[in-house]
Amino acid sequence: MEQFYQLAHAFMHQDLATLSDPKMAFMVCGVLLTFLVLENGFIPTAFLPGDSLLILTGVLIYQGVLPLGIVPLLILATFVGTWFGYMQGRFLGHTRMYHRLMSHMDDKHKEKVFYLLNKYGILTLITARYIAFVRTVYPYIVGATEIPQGRFLIVNLVSSIMWVTPLVSLGYYLSHTKLAAQYESQFLSIILYLPLVLLVGGIVALIWRWLSKRKAVPPRD
Repeated sequence: MEQFYQLAHAFMHQDLATLSDPKMAFMVCGVLLTFLVLENGFIPTAFLPGDSLLILTGVLIYQGVLPLGIVPLLILATFVGTWFGYMQGRFLGHTRMYHRLMSHMDDKHKEKVFYLLNKYGILTLITARYIAFVRTVYPYIVGATEIPQGRFLIVNLVSSIMWVTPLVSLGYYLSHTKLAAQYESQFLSIILYLPLVLLVGGIVALIWRWLSKRKAVPPRD
């Protein structure tokens, strides 16, 4: 627990020297990989900030905190998380549990998934990767529609590469810009705090949605 406190403290104070310590860097890798698996594979954790974490990873690679070798691990974590979602849809697609999980997602996200799936087929997983929440719902619905797993795994791998690589590269590229060098402290603050802000915003939105549903349920006599 103390190490997690040290990690949070280092992020809060932009202490790159502490973050570069092998133990801390290992913890950062573990957190990133865990978040990607959860965000891509489980509807209750769809609010986790995947996009911003990948951009942050690119910045941390540039700063020497993380090795470039983490990129294949990020792709693997994304691939595995999405596969978990597919398998849940495949085995739970006709159960109450599946429909209960899907009820936690906004109708607009589900409608968008069905629209993309009907119009473009399984290849839309590549597009869905870039739409928060939709990329989490998509594999559930694909699994429930019993699309062959072989086809899904190929598209899953391609889409994982096409999501992780550009966003990590974007973070790395932004770190090279003159603006980032000129306002290094402010730039790092934005990049480091953005995932936290999005995470808190996602939790607040989730709680608000839960409270709204409770209010909408008529009281029993």
